[in-house]
Amino acid sequence: MKLNTSGIDLNLTFTSFAAVLLLGILAVLYPEVVKGTMGSMLDFTVINFGSGFLWYTLFATFALLYLAFSRFGNIRMGDSKPKFSKFQLFAMALSAGMGASTMYWGFIESVYYFMDPQFGIADKHIAMEYATAYNMFHWGAAGWFIYLIVAIPFAVVFYLKKSQRMSLSGVINSLFNDSLPVWAQKLIDLLFIITTLAATALTLGLGIPMISSNLASLTGIPDNLMLGVGVILGLSVIFSLSSYIGIEKGMARLSSATIYICAAFVGIIFIIGPSALIMNNLTNGIGVMLTEYLRMSTNTDPYGTTLFPQYWTVFFLANWISYSPGVGVFITKIIQGQKLRDVVLILVIGGTLGSAVIFGVCGTYSMNLINTGAVDGVALIQAGQPTTLVKDIFGQSPIPMLLTAIYLITMILFTVTTLDGTSYSLAGIATKELDAEANVSPMFRLFWCLLLTALPIVFLLINADLNILKSFPVLIIVLIMPVFFVAAVKTLQYLNQNYHQIMAHQREQDKRLGLEEENVMAAPQTA
Repeated sequence: MKLNTSGIDLNLTFTSFAAVLLLGILAVLYPEVVKGTMGSMLDFTVINFGSGFLWYTLFATFALLYLAFSRFGNIRMGDSKPKFSKFQLFAMALSAGMGASTMYWGFIESVYYFMDPQFGIADKHIAMEYATAYNMFHWGAAGWFIYLIVAIPFAVVFYLKKSQRMSLSGVINSLFNDSLPVWAQKLIDLLFIITTLAATALTLGLGIPMISSNLASLTGIPDNLMLGVGVILGLSVIFSLSSYIGIEKGMARLSSATIYICAAFVGIIFIIGPSALIMNNLTNGIGVMLTEYLRMSTNTDPYGTTLFPQYWTVFFLANWISYSPGVGVFITKIIQGQKLRDVVLILVIGGTLGSAVIFGVCGTYSMNLINTGAVDGVALIQAGQPTTLVKDIFGQSPIPMLLTAIYLITMILFTVTTLDGTSYSLAGIATKELDAEANVSPMFRLFWCLLLTALPIVFLLINADLNILKSFPVLIIVLIMPVFFVAAVKTLQYLNQNYHQIMAHQREQDKRLGLEEENVMAAPQTA
């Protein structure tokens, strides 16, 4: 199948490709300079702009709760019935938006928080409880509110205003009644693509070493640069095939299967682990997270010295924000026919509970091994060896090889579905107009699949550390976050001004769909 370039924004595509190529060349030629520069920029950003990330998240939270529980919650996206079931909606959004990273952090993140407890906590066991709660907070409702505050403007413009441009500039331009200057549109779309690439780079930069480490543990193959590159190429083949098949046949089925496998993996951990402790800590963690939610949401530790909120809470919020344009495009594709209230509640509640279970079970399992002295997790984290910590955790189980195999499969599938959704988003951004079903060229998606493999190879070559990987999403979104805010405000204004016309049209479509159903039931049967 040939790639038809007539509907593709070639200037935007090649500019994005050139930016990635330039970064790769600079990182390989001057690795220490790139590391030092990005590290300094990261420090400056989180210290001086960290509070802005917190306020943006609170705005997203209150705006979406208002949309869900007000009259606007009844607005349906599009003139058809839901294309995907509510479970498929949840599974695909979860897989595209957080899956691979969740599996990476599931066993190790609480150790970082235990090492640097907040709120003046000195007691070891209380620190462990709050470590679990912070896990749930960083991967819970706040992230999904951040995703949706960008996704809803895309959906409103595509389904209600009937614009067929799935780009951030197209959304902003439509909300401003086509008055946005061309140069501003090009700049917004370029920032959009770079933001999405930066977010994906973080996921791959963290996930690839974890996958290669566990693959080496399972097979005995040396864990070196060649294995890392081989993993990246292997993943690119898998998600290129899934991307080419399409979302309906490829990602929808793959996402559902991934959720089931992940559930089985977490279930095994619960059974072989200290089940009572896991259940108690899971329950307690949810309670602490809910009671401390506002405090965690506004914590800046202004007189502290460790910069915990800046390097963890701000980092995770920035990570969610950097993924929000790409995930927002993808969510727009899969919520056709769903009501706004259902979209918000399914993704926020389902995503929060799903991550709470994963972190509650996996995090408690690892923290128990650390608490009993079976694994020296603190020393391994201080030595910068998180992949070794995960191997040691599995090594303490009665079925280390089985756990490693299932974990490896889950990591691979989550990574594939994450990249599948991202490739769709990037192709959609760079496509001038989509059809009524928001489809993009399979070959163009393959191009983005291949480009997505470039950055993690660069990270492997320069041996990028955690703070360098963190800097990508944090730095780039400072420029584009105000654009998301403006889009959200304009969307709220549009819905308020056009609510009655939207609902009148929706009632007409409901009647039409009902008549079509009756006609089908009444149609004579033929042999």
